[in-house]
Amino acid sequence: MIKQKTTNSNYTLYQLMLVYHMIALILVGADFFIIHQIPYVKAHRFIGVTTDMIVFCSMVGLAWFGIKRIKRKEAAILETAERYQSLYDNHPDSIISFSLDGEVLSANDGIESLLGLGCESSMLTSFIPMISPPDLLKALHHFQVASAGMPQNFEASFIHQNGFPIPSNVTFVPTKVDGQVVGVYAILKDLTEVKEQKKVIDKLYKQNQLILNSVSEGIYGIDMSGRTIFWNQAAEAITGWKVDEMLGRQIHNLIRPEKTDGTPYSREESPILNTVLNLDDPIMREDLFWRKDGTSFPVEYMSSPILEEKGHILGTVITFKDITELKKTQELLIKSDKLSAVGQLAAGVAHEIRNPLTALKGFLQLLKTNNTKEQYYIEIMQKELQRIEFIVNEFLFVSKPQATNFATRTIDAIVMSTIELLHPQALLENIQIEADIAPELPPVSCDERQIKQVFINILKNALESMEQGGKMRIQAAADPTQRNVLIRFIDQGCGIAPERLPKLGEPFYSTKEKGTGLGLMVCYRIIEAHGGMMEIRSKLEEGTTVEITLPSAQTKDNEGVFAS
Repeated sequence: MIKQKTTNSNYTLYQLMLVYHMIALILVGADFFIIHQIPYVKAHRFIGVTTDMIVFCSMVGLAWFGIKRIKRKEAAILETAERYQSLYDNHPDSIISFSLDGEVLSANDGIESLLGLGCESSMLTSFIPMISPPDLLKALHHFQVASAGMPQNFEASFIHQNGFPIPSNVTFVPTKVDGQVVGVYAILKDLTEVKEQKKVIDKLYKQNQLILNSVSEGIYGIDMSGRTIFWNQAAEAITGWKVDEMLGRQIHNLIRPEKTDGTPYSREESPILNTVLNLDDPIMREDLFWRKDGTSFPVEYMSSPILEEKGHILGTVITFKDITELKKTQELLIKSDKLSAVGQLAAGVAHEIRNPLTALKGFLQLLKTNNTKEQYYIEIMQKELQRIEFIVNEFLFVSKPQATNFATRTIDAIVMSTIELLHPQALLENIQIEADIAPELPPVSCDERQIKQVFINILKNALESMEQGGKMRIQAAADPTQRNVLIRFIDQGCGIAPERLPKLGEPFYSTKEKGTGLGLMVCYRIIEAHGGMMEIRSKLEEGTTVEITLPSAQTKDNEGVFAS
């Protein structure tokens, strides 16, 4: 009895388990059955449930589970399709779907706002009628490349329904299904407003460049890192650096590259950058800038900060000008003041000296003696008096303008006459004079006496500088235009130090121990009075070259005609 009760109780328990598992199998699916497979086997063995019943229940559960999964996938696909359709329909750009043959399959609403095309428009049926003719070949090329599977981006104009072109940014994207390209999507973005803004920007940029380039002073801008952000034409002309060479480059090692000892500046040490980047207020200073060819020149520059709306410094604008001519003018004014003082002094000194000098020379002539020693002293006094007289004459030339009698003369004749005059002195100094005079030199309009005085002064100085002897060359030739005659005196003397060259021609400045500097000053004044130029180049222990340029008589005549 007890055993029977236990068996009946177990039977009822397994029946309940079987029903529970079948319901779960139907609702949840095969996974639940697999996990609980052992209880089923035990149950059907115990209570006599057939295997067919279990298989049937399993198939029903699997079918139910598959249907639910399919419905979930369909819902997900529908949601994704709606999302893409929403993107397609509501995208602000115009989107057109083309077949591989160029036929329009669909288009979003943006096409109407861009091109004014409705769904029934004849232009919305094919690719070709939509493209502006000048851009057709380019668009066809990109369409073919996109049809091969490679996205394309370019600019082209599409035709509006009313006939005018609409500039657009075009993106061709291949449409792929199962890995195969079946069409092309075209995404069009209207560039009309962008083009108009670009025109305005270009116009403003051109106006800005015209303003910058019309200024005679050099202007450039740098950012806070010291890199150049703009560079005008005057800056190009002054420094020799082109815009393309300067933009984006560090300015400190180009404009002011070296310290006084010749070592390069670092960015932190650069006086230009420290001056212009660390001050908020405009400043004006003088400095030396370097050209591209390595030469330096004096500048006066002003820097002003570039400020944004909140007052933050973005960089600096530097305006500079070459003050080389200004410096020369200042030097000329100083020289003019010196000459004026010298002229006033010379007039007084010459007047006071000439009278007693005449008496001394006269009485010295009366002191002739047969005593050799005394006669030697007298000759020394006569030479010194002659020297005093020569200096007095130079004083008079400086203090009083000399009458100039211009006449047409040939330079070769004046040069040869000068050589003949100083040839004996050259022989005594063991110096050989060579004359290289071009044939048929154009004549010059000059005062022969004064030009000869210049040549004698220069040649005499050259001979005196060649203490060891050597070769003295004199060249005379016309320039290619025949408008000027060039005369060069080239010696092999001791030369002149570079720092002394700029001061040559100043009164009372001479490289000779007993010189007054008045002779060279007189030479400069005579050449300038003749409308010419005189330039001196020299190197220590190598020699000196004096180059004189005189306008030809024909040039002076033409200038006179134009002046009248």
